[in-house]
Amino acid sequence: MAKRKPVQKRVAIVGFGFMGRMHYGQWKKIRNAKIVALCDQNQAQFTAPVQGGNVAGADTSMDYGDAVIYDDFDRMLKEARPDVISLTLPTPLHVPFTVKALKAGVSVLCEKPMALNAVDCGVMLRAAKQAPKGTRLMIAQCLRFWPSYVYLKDLIDSGKYGKVIAASFYRFSAPPGWQKGVNWFMDESKSGGVALDLHIHDTDIVQFLFGMPRAVTSRANFAKDGAMRYISTLYDVGGAAVTAEASWAMAPTLGFEAGYVVTFEKAVVVLDDKRGKPLCVYPAKGKAFVPKLPKGDGYEYEIRWFMDLLCGRKVACVTTPEQSRDSVRIVDAEKRSARTGRTVRLAK
Repeated sequence: MAKRKPVQKRVAIVGFGFMGRMHYGQWKKIRNAKIVALCDQNQAQFTAPVQGGNVAGADTSMDYGDAVIYDDFDRMLKEARPDVISLTLPTPLHVPFTVKALKAGVSVLCEKPMALNAVDCGVMLRAAKQAPKGTRLMIAQCLRFWPSYVYLKDLIDSGKYGKVIAASFYRFSAPPGWQKGVNWFMDESKSGGVALDLHIHDTDIVQFLFGMPRAVTSRANFAKDGAMRYISTLYDVGGAAVTAEASWAMAPTLGFEAGYVVTFEKAVVVLDDKRGKPLCVYPAKGKAFVPKLPKGDGYEYEIRWFMDLLCGRKVACVTTPEQSRDSVRIVDAEKRSARTGRTVRLAK
């Protein structure tokens, strides 16, 4: 019997800043994915030097192969006929562009955060449900695919070291200022600020590891203009003491750092890229050790997972659009708690 030809997916990248180039580089690695279009209203993005984010790894190539460059999204959808787009536009554009693509029967991998609030996330969810059969929506909450966080998830689920007693997550950065022109990140009405743009990574991981919190208690620091620049949250997950903090108030000389300290009944696991051993397990008995992790990062694994999903392959349920909506809902509650000083309960 002749083997069936592998399904090839036509891919378009919409938004070609730092994250667009990150997605571009990862899609290029995917077998049976063909990048047919790159779209950005700002055509200078295709010839300008790459503006760095808080992580390295964006594709810096200026050779785009057979991909056609567009400055108009509607024309790109009509002419390039992509099967899937990576949507890496600024957050306020996630809803309208996602909805338009889904209605056209084009699957969407949308960068986080899903939208500026949970109500807008609901608009995207409805569009996904009403889209033609086989059309998928995924939100790129990349930490769910990052080897060091996947390892932690496996430890918790297996109970290898007993129950979690406490878990602390952190994510620190200088104020984002790597993009040219207007710094939309610092406008909370556009980016959601430090809580929605940076802190949501760890909020989503808390949900991934421990389920939906019952309540959140947050404290924050605000700049003179009222913008939040630091947030710390205690999550009521019905057992372990779980906290996460994030800051855009760090000195530029610090750079970027993120990690966790998770205390189990029989071990402590630490992720800290400033240490000689970035990820290390300290068991109650025996020697500390560095676990062996798969090579690659969360950006690569999330795109591979989405490709498998699009091709109808059987995959573990790592993330759903509804869970991404719920992470935004948790952050909505955290922001309310931080500004009122009160604990905010989350409805089921």
